[in-house]
Amino acid sequence: MNQRTAITAFRLLVLAGCITPAGWLAWQWYFGDLGAVPGEAVVHFTGKTGLTLLLVTIAFSPAFRVTGWVGFMAARRQIGLWAFFWLVAHMLAWMGLDQYWDWPWIRREMIELPYIRYGVAALALLVPLALTSFRRVQTAMGYRAWHWLHRLIYVSAALGVTHFWILTRADYMLPLIFVAVLTGLIVFRIVDAMLHRR
Repeated sequence: MNQRTAITAFRLLVLAGCITPAGWLAWQWYFGDLGAVPGEAVVHFTGKTGLTLLLVTIAFSPAFRVTGWVGFMAARRQIGLWAFFWLVAHMLAWMGLDQYWDWPWIRREMIELPYIRYGVAALALLVPLALTSFRRVQTAMGYRAWHWLHRLIYVSAALGVTHFWILTRADYMLPLIFVAVLTGLIVFRIVDAMLHRR
């Protein structure tokens, strides 16, 4: 298998991995297997999926630095946009299935609850990244400016992990995994930048 074929296969694998959760969620919803409060289950599932994909997006760059395989960089924008899709779905599910589109109440929740503010801020930071993720925009902005802007993904991920941590009530295993993964990615980024500068 040549490199071009391998990259195409990897991109298809990424696509399947990002779409499969939607099929599973639809299956669970159709057969009533989402528990006593299906809307809440959808909100939690979309949030965890989006946050997981966001961390995987960040991890693709270290994976490229370690292996040198360009397939990770070729699929990074793709999986980043899917992470954004799932996090938008998370926000819409919360507004519709949990808050029933009650805008005054939604606004009040955003103001009064810290974990909601962290979540909204995390998603808001991803909007300019999604809008500038295309090659033409990168060329128009210049690589340096584009690169600095897209470092906001680390801030967004940190806010997202904080959002998840605060709303967790009992089992902190998954939030701890997210914290450990994000910390490892940030440390790798810092060390790699220092070595590269030298």
